[in-house]
Amino acid sequence: MKKQFLLNQAIVNSISAAFQHAGVYEKGLQDTDARKKSLRKSLADQLKSISAGYVKPVSDDAHCASIAKLADDLTQEQKSSDFLRDGRFRIGIAQKALNLYLKYLWCLGDIPVPPHCPIDRGIIDQLDIPKQERKKYDWTKLDKIEDYRHLIGLCCKKAKMGKRESIAEWELAIWRAN
Repeated sequence: MKKQFLLNQAIVNSISAAFQHAGVYEKGLQDTDARKKSLRKSLADQLKSISAGYVKPVSDDAHCASIAKLADDLTQEQKSSDFLRDGRFRIGIAQKALNLYLKYLWCLGDIPVPPHCPIDRGIIDQLDIPKQERKKYDWTKLDKIEDYRHLIGLCCKKAKMGKRESIAEWELAIWRAN
């Protein structure tokens, strides 16, 4: 019962963090709109389903494919509702929800070290991205898996410089320091 509570909180917190300040919905959508609850439920179900495949280490390519599929599946599922901003559930939001949920599962001891970390403004600020390029890498607007991979590559460099074994461990150390 305690473990189930923690897992439920991990889902809720992951989705809340991914949606916060991310402009997921078209402007003017009421907080009580049932489509919001439906999207969150669907995302929660997919996070649980996807994470079941992470009980063993997952490659970068497989993980990126999971992120892209999550974004595409939620976009298709909600296509007829026409309430997602720009008609799309973006890669940046999908990666934040999935990576953060996997981070919780890892910290709870349910899965091995995840392949990536949640990419958000705090992490992007740690990377060596020229100021004139920062806007291109706003995680809330990110919708190209290639751009996401570029950010992950920069995280890998930082993790190695910090003598961390993984991106996830590097990010956890940064989170702890802040």
